[in-house]
Amino acid sequence: MVNYPYKNQGLTLLRVILGLFFIIAGLIKLFNPQMIIGMLGNLGFSAPVFLGWLVLLTEIIFGILVLIGWRTELTVWPLVIVLVVALIIVYLPQFKTNPMVIIYMLFHIETIVALVTLAMTGPGKLAVTR
Repeated sequence: MVNYPYKNQGLTLLRVILGLFFIIAGLIKLFNPQMIIGMLGNLGFSAPVFLGWLVLLTEIIFGILVLIGWRTELTVWPLVIVLVVALIIVYLPQFKTNPMVIIYMLFHIETIVALVTLAMTGPGKLAVTR
C-alpha cells in the first residue's frame, strides 16, 4: 500500500481553491446582479430576481464555509446543486448547437467531483472543523 504523507495538505489545497473559486464567482455576480438575473429570466425561470440572489449568496456563503473547512460533508452540497442545475439547464441544451460548450460542461463536472471528494474525505488540515 502506498503511503501519501501529504494527503491532508492536498485536501487543504483543494478546499481553499474551491472556496476561493465560489467566493470570487459570487462576488462577480454581486457586483453585477443583473447579469445572473437576466440570464435566469432569459432561460425562463420564474422569479429570476429571487433565484439570482439565491445563487450569488449561495456561492459566497458556502464558498466561505468551504474555504474555512466548516462541515464540508454538508456545506459542499448547495454548491453541487448550483453546478448540476447550471450543467443541465444552461450548458446541456447548448451542446446541440455548440459542441465547444463541452469545455464548460467538463469544468462543471470536474468541480462537482472535487466538491464531492471533499464531502467524502474531509477538509484536510487547517480547517475550522474536521
